Amino acid sequence: MTSSSTPIPPRRPAIVGHRGAAAHVAENTMASFRRALADGAQLLECDVHLSADGQVVIMHDETIDRTAAADSPLRSGAIGALTRAELDRVRLAEGEGVPSLDELLAATTVPVFIEVKVARAAAAVAAALRALPADAPAAASTVISFHAEALAEIRRDAETAVSYLVGTVDEQAIETAVALGARGLGPAIGGLSLRGAEAVHAAGLELNPWTVNRPEQLEVALACGADTITTDDPGWVRRELDARGL
Repeated sequence: MTSSSTPIPPRRPAIVGHRGAAAHVAENTMASFRRALADGAQLLECDVHLSADGQVVIMHDETIDRTAAADSPLRSGAIGALTRAELDRVRLAEGEGVPSLDELLAATTVPVFIEVKVARAAAAVAAALRALPADAPAAASTVISFHAEALAEIRRDAETAVSYLVGTVDEQAIETAVALGARGLGPAIGGLSLRGAEAVHAAGLELNPWTVNRPEQLEVALACGADTITTDDPGWVRRELDARGL
């Protein structure tokens, strides 16, 4: 990696609504995605698992336990052990249901960063994207994952963009992303440095850090020339970027 530590001139990155607008509305719900769009998100981010009957389900955790509401008819269980019909009984905060990926892809007006949480869901995600009309906003979505094997499955369709998620930018992370034919690399904001950002861009990759929720994190992302900023509060990031004249 280069030893240069000169800040990259700031430019306006695209705002990604992490699990929607999770700072304000229950994460990974349709209400949260709508709030993110209203607050200025130019992309949405969601997490997906596979149900027992092979349906792609939007939820971060492997189980429903943390996010199910106290009065939900079904409050516990692993997503991989529950059918879509059983998941339809789950109520999240404010009465929201557990969305399917198809539901979000049909409703969104912007592309989505789809995080594949379990590698076995990759093929179903790829099929959902292939089924979209070419002019649908979601057709320009990007699949993201910590699982290189999941992204390799997605890349069987060379038209689908992927971004490799990592904790820290290092040479191995960049090499893996390049080998996958990834469009981007997505490090944790705490694992990003100016040197690392330069190396990412020098490799021809977009820089997609996550999750930027504090002023000091935003400063790092901007100094590093982030192409996107993933945040729980898209409205806050939009106001901060506007204030900087970006």
